[in-house]
Amino acid sequence: MRRKQFYAALGILLFCIFQSVLVAQATLLDTTFNPGTGAQGGFVESMVIQPDGKILICGNFQSFNGQAQSYIARLHATGAVDTNFTANVSYWVRHMALQNDGKIVIGGFFTSVGGQSRNLVARLNSNGTLDAAFNPGTGGTGILGAGIDGNANPFVFATAIQPDGKIIIGGNFATYNGANRRGIARLETNGIVDTSFAVGSGVNSWVRSLLILTNSQIMVSGWFTSYNNQSFNRMVRLNDNGSADTNFNAYFGDQTAAYTMASLPNGQFIVGGHTVNSNSVFRQEIVRLNTNGTYDSVFNAGGTGANEKVQSVVLQPDGKIMMGGNFNVYNGVGVKSVARLNADGSLDNTFRAVVDNWIWTVVLQRDGKALICGGFSKVDGSPRSGIARLLSGPGPLVFNPRLFGDAFSVSVMTQNGKDYLLQYKNLLTETNWISLPETAGDGTVKILSDSNPSVLKRFYRVVEDDSE
Repeated sequence: MRRKQFYAALGILLFCIFQSVLVAQATLLDTTFNPGTGAQGGFVESMVIQPDGKILICGNFQSFNGQAQSYIARLHATGAVDTNFTANVSYWVRHMALQNDGKIVIGGFFTSVGGQSRNLVARLNSNGTLDAAFNPGTGGTGILGAGIDGNANPFVFATAIQPDGKIIIGGNFATYNGANRRGIARLETNGIVDTSFAVGSGVNSWVRSLLILTNSQIMVSGWFTSYNNQSFNRMVRLNDNGSADTNFNAYFGDQTAAYTMASLPNGQFIVGGHTVNSNSVFRQEIVRLNTNGTYDSVFNAGGTGANEKVQSVVLQPDGKIMMGGNFNVYNGVGVKSVARLNADGSLDNTFRAVVDNWIWTVVLQRDGKALICGGFSKVDGSPRSGIARLLSGPGPLVFNPRLFGDAFSVSVMTQNGKDYLLQYKNLLTETNWISLPETAGDGTVKILSDSNPSVLKRFYRVVEDDSE
């Protein structure tokens, strides 16, 4: 009997050791991505992955891996600096958006680009030079009330590009090129204000994040408590003409901020942020909202959530959620700056990465690897200043026809002449990248699904690489 008990105990011990090894292997730093000394003199705040796999980064850094790349740079997929990209920006770049033609819209604190006056917003050519065809005039000026969080100067904190090429910017500014655009504006492709997007009195405090939905509505989040003199607590959903959608009204409580958003296939939203009010629904720092903005109490039911700011959330194809921020605990478990959640909000204990400081942004590559950027200097004990890549992710993003219901709509974006699925509109449980062999016209495709598999085979194929 004792021998059986001994072997049973030994078996359990070996199983636990085996499991721990698997967990450790699943979260190792991707050493094939080597940025050298990385960002020096500051941090990396935002990233965009180009269709060719190169990575655009921006933030408040002075150089990258010993090379003079201030505030914005482009890296090869290996992490090496792309010396063919050189931008002359006067100060801190907070956010970027990539156009279909490869040009880059940037927003931040800067006042000049390439020696030319560009106040808070500009557009770069694909090589980093200033695009003179985009002229914002006097750009963003003024601030929304007193300086907030130590920042007394205006800035653009968020950028987004609509399928029609128009550009939305959000941040802490009172006017754009002399027009009253408090905190949010939509620009024509040449940089002038789009007057058909009427924001009225705008927001009363910072805009932190923008999210364009497949129905052309725009999610806006930040520090504000009103939009166009109507009460909207930290989030508002706008119609295409700039009016507020009164069918969505979230409330997070006082002394909160909504930093980041991700839309789910069923129309719900994952929102990350911060609160100092323990009575707020945002006490977990991350929540799931229903389509009308009400709090979904099923998400992480009974959990304590994160103990500090959630700065970035991104949805994996399997429904799990990657998040980064300033936290070091989730549901009572020690997790430092980065974590992965199951679809129900519980902690995914198979994911462990040790990051020594805060994360601004998490971005998923198409191969399932995760890029993280922020103010850290080490990842899993190895030097990584400002940017790193993690091996653990959802795996290759593949197309699975079995996910489809009777009918569905999808939205696509075109890059380098190819159309890629951007987000499912409804009836799906996962989000995948698939390639469309034919153009999508207005960006929307409707297909009858598995009732006719040959239709799917004819219109869709799996994207595995960029070799074609």
